[in-house]
Amino acid sequence: MTFFEHDGDRYYYFDAGAGTPILLLHGLSNTGRAWTPQVVELMRLGHRVIVPDLLGHGASGPVKRVLTAREQAKAMVALLQFLGLESAAFIGLSLGGMVALEIAADYPQAVDKLIVAATFRSMATLPRQKMLNTWIEAISQPEGCVKRFKSSWVDLVGQAFADSPAGLAWYQAWHAQAAMQAPRNHIHWCEGMKFYDITQRLDQITAPTLVLAGENDAMSPLGEAQEISDAINSAELAVVPGSGHVFNLSCAAEFNRRITEFLRAR
Repeated sequence: MTFFEHDGDRYYYFDAGAGTPILLLHGLSNTGRAWTPQVVELMRLGHRVIVPDLLGHGASGPVKRVLTAREQAKAMVALLQFLGLESAAFIGLSLGGMVALEIAADYPQAVDKLIVAATFRSMATLPRQKMLNTWIEAISQPEGCVKRFKSSWVDLVGQAFADSPAGLAWYQAWHAQAAMQAPRNHIHWCEGMKFYDITQRLDQITAPTLVLAGENDAMSPLGEAQEISDAINSAELAVVPGSGHVFNLSCAAEFNRRITEFLRAR
C-alpha cells in the first residue's frame, strides 16, 4: 500500500527492502525524497526502509489545523502499527528530528535505535519564536514558499555543494517542490512548532541514540546538539565536517558512514 489514514488525515509513505526496519523523518517544507542518498545505502545494507511524508508535505494530505511535533509523533507510531511493526530504528533531521525525539520520549517501546540530526530541543525561546514568525511572514507572501526556498538554499546545503553538479540537480528538484507547496500547510506547522520544548523530557529517552551535528550548521548549531546529547543518558554525539543544515545531502557519504556504523553497533 501507499497511503494510510490516522485521525482523519491521509499520509503517503514509501516502504521498500527487507530486514531490520528503519523509519526516516524529513524536515520542514521538504519531503521523504530528501532521504534518497540514505534510502539507497540502507537498502543496500539489507534494511527495510520506510519513508513517510509528514502531514502537509509531499504526497500526504493537507494540514487543517495548527500541528505539533508531538501530535505527528503519535501518527508515526500509528504508521508502524499499520505496517504490523512493534518497533523500528528512527532517523530524523530538523523537524523530523523533533518528531523522532517526541516518539522516543513518549513511545520508548517503539524505538530500537534513534538518530537525530540538525535538530532542536526547544522552539520556546525568543530568538526561535522570532525565527518562526519570520518564516510565517515570508511564506505568506505571493510565491512565498519558492522565495523562502531560494533565499535559504545555501544555508541548507552550503555554498560548495550548491555550486556542484549534484547541488544544482537537487536545487532544480526542490525548486519545483517548493512551487507545489501550499503555504497554509507550513504556516500551521510553524505555529505548532512554537509549542515545541522537549528539554525536560529528554532524560526519558532510553533508546541508544546518536546525535549528529553539522560543523557549520548555523540554524541548529553544535551547542544545541551537545545539549541534546548530554540530556540523554544513552546518547553519543558526532560532528559531520562541512557546511549546511541539510548535511545528509551535502555530506552524504560521511552522514551515511556515521549512521551505518551506529546502526551496526550493538
